[in-house]
Amino acid sequence: MAKKETQTAAPAVEQQPAPGLTLQDLVLVAQIIQLTSQRGAFKAEELEQVGGLYNKLVAFLQSTGAISPAPAPTPTEEK
Repeated sequence: MAKKETQTAAPAVEQQPAPGLTLQDLVLVAQIIQLTSQRGAFKAEELEQVGGLYNKLVAFLQSTGAISPAPAPTPTEEK
């Protein structure tokens, strides 16, 4: 006698898209760091870490073309 195999359909589980960050999100993070720094939101002992992260973020955004490098200041002649 053959056993009858019954297959039960597993309930469909909706796949949630994985959370992600866009370049525009990272640009916004850089702007938030600039703003909070200007407002004095960081303690002096935190500035090295915050500045290091900001510099890495800006370098990444510039390498992807998400932001343009800041133009180099032009030297002015003093008389």
